[in-house]
Amino acid sequence: MKVAIVADPIYPVPPRAYGGTERMIFYLIKGLLEAGHEPVLFGPGDSKVDCEVVPIVKKSIGYPKTLAGLPAHKLRVQSVKQHTRKLLRKRLKSFDIIHSEGFDLRAFKNFPNVTTLNGPIIFSDLKYYLARRDLYYVSISKNQQRALPQLKYAGVVYNGEDPAEFPVIEKPQNYLCFIGRFDSDKNPHLAIQLAINLGMKIKLAGKIDFYGISYFKEEVEPFLNHPLVEFLGELDSADRTELVANARCNLHPTGFREPFGLTIMEAAYCGTPTLAIERGSMPELIREGKTGMLVEDFVEGYSQIEACFKMDRNYIARRTRRHFNYKKMAEGYIKAYKKVIREFDKHYK
Repeated sequence: MKVAIVADPIYPVPPRAYGGTERMIFYLIKGLLEAGHEPVLFGPGDSKVDCEVVPIVKKSIGYPKTLAGLPAHKLRVQSVKQHTRKLLRKRLKSFDIIHSEGFDLRAFKNFPNVTTLNGPIIFSDLKYYLARRDLYYVSISKNQQRALPQLKYAGVVYNGEDPAEFPVIEKPQNYLCFIGRFDSDKNPHLAIQLAINLGMKIKLAGKIDFYGISYFKEEVEPFLNHPLVEFLGELDSADRTELVANARCNLHPTGFREPFGLTIMEAAYCGTPTLAIERGSMPELIREGKTGMLVEDFVEGYSQIEACFKMDRNYIARRTRRHFNYKKMAEGYIKAYKKVIREFDKHYK
């Protein structure tokens, strides 16, 4: 199959630091190529992938530093998306299916299409998605579909990377870690409070965007002078892997209906268990008592984390590498593509 994969203009593929969706696009392209298919990326011109890139913008545009820059940023994104529509229309007949990773495919509803739901479905999204019920969707967890079952789902496809790029660490160092956005969805302050109450060192890494600036100042900064707290900022892939691989436990105090959780998968590739609040996709990613623990809150986590320290790190790595990897992800999307193409053949031919 020849697949048009449409990315946003924000980050290159793969991303240099933050950018979970762009990492998944990179590994999906890798998996599709290995399976004998022909992906074409419609994305930023500074992307580095092993397939044809149709530049929707010369260089990825990132996010504004402050809220004041948001209106101009939104106008820029809209302009890029209009350009993307033109580029797609020019090449449309050469593809078997369009796969969107965030781009609105409403204008292409009469062509085989699938859209990955990368984020949570919230109230402000409902009108948008319900107006697009004639498109096809792939969710990245089963839980995600329950938020809006009215959509046409072509399948559930879990995210996956290349486990060979991650080391398995049998004897970790004596610290906890948190990796993710610094905002009220991810709640790193709860991870910090847990670590301090346990008397354990915690290392934190991740992105602070303009939505999270107030949260960071109010909830995280007051802890940064504590001797047990080490803030590392936003790390590249190699440093992020080293951090999570050597931790005794990964902390994931999610405060929203998380659709997946890449840091949990990456930690587990290395044998690192995760203590997580049981919301969203967490029960699909964590086998409780074997690869991590699920708790109602981190007060309960104070008593449950000891179980994580005793887990078999080789088992954690082995199970996760088997269940979540880029080859399985590509297989899942190939099935979804074929399902959608069959539906279009039935109704449009």
